[in-house]
Amino acid sequence: MVDRTRTKEERKLRVNILWAQVRRSWQAYALLAPIFIIMIIFVYYPPLLGLVRAFYNWAPGKDPVFVGLANFKAYFVYSESGREITNAAKLLCFNLISGVAVPFLMAELIFSIRSTSTKETYRLAMVIPMLVPGVVYLLLWRHIYDPNLGPINAFLDAFGLKYLKRDWLGDPAIALYAIMGVGFPWVSGISTLICLGGLAQMPESVFDACLMDGCTGLQRVVTIDLPLALSQVRLLIILAVINGITSIQNILILTRGGPGYATSVPALRMFLRAFTTNEYGVGSAIGVLLFISSMGLTLLISRFLRPYAE
Repeated sequence: MVDRTRTKEERKLRVNILWAQVRRSWQAYALLAPIFIIMIIFVYYPPLLGLVRAFYNWAPGKDPVFVGLANFKAYFVYSESGREITNAAKLLCFNLISGVAVPFLMAELIFSIRSTSTKETYRLAMVIPMLVPGVVYLLLWRHIYDPNLGPINAFLDAFGLKYLKRDWLGDPAIALYAIMGVGFPWVSGISTLICLGGLAQMPESVFDACLMDGCTGLQRVVTIDLPLALSQVRLLIILAVINGITSIQNILILTRGGPGYATSVPALRMFLRAFTTNEYGVGSAIGVLLFISSMGLTLLISRFLRPYAE
C-alpha cells in the first residue's frame, strides 16, 4: 500500500514539474504552435483520412458509404494487379543497387583520395546536380530516349548499330528497364554524401591498424568500412525500399504506365484511380497497402540490420 501511495505521489510530482516547465517556456510553445497546427492539417490529417476512407466508397462532394474490404478486393481482382506488383518488385530490387551499392562505392572512391582539396571538389560535384529540378531532369531523359531525335539512337546510327535502335519508352519489352536507366550512372548526391559522412566518422586508428595487419583494398571495405558505416547504409536501404514502393514521378512523366501496362505499378494505379476515375476509396485502399508494405519492410530492415554500436 505504501509503494502505491509513493508511486502516485511521484507521478503527481512529475506532472507538476512538467506543467511548471511548460508555464516557464510558454512563449516558445506559443511560437511553435502555428507550425504544429499547419503540420497536423496538411501533413498528418490527409494520410489519416485516407487510412479511414480506404473502407468507404467516396469522392469529393459525395457522402462516403462504408463498404468494408470491397476497395481492397477491387484492386486484387483487377486484371493487371499482378503485373504491377511484379514491376514494383523489379524496381525495388533495382533501387537497392542504384540507391545503395553505387553511392557506397562512389563514397569509397572519394574517401580513398588523399588530397583534401580533391575530396572537396568531388563533394561539390555531387551537390551540383541536386540544383536541377527533378521535372527538368526527367524531361531531359525523355528527350534522350526519344526514338527520332534522341541522342541514344543517333549515337547507334552514327556507329552503324542501327539494329540496336529502339523505341526505348514505347517498346513493352524494354520500357521498364529504360526507366531503370534514368539517372545513369546513378550516383545520387545525397546518398553518396551520407555514405561519406559515415566513412569520415571512422577513427584514424582503425585504418592504421588495418595497414599494420595488411588489411587493404576490398578486404578492408568489406570487413571494416561496411560494418562501421552500417547505420548510414541501413538508412539508404530504408529510403531505397520506400522510394521503390511509393515513387511514381519517373513513370508518370516518362510513360504514364505504358505502353499498355508495361511500366505500371501499384502507386501509379493509386494515383490514377483517385485523380482520373474519382475512385478515391480504391485509391486510398491501395495507399494503405503501400503503407503496410513500406512499414513492414522498414521494420524488418531495422530489426535484422543492426549496426554494432546498437
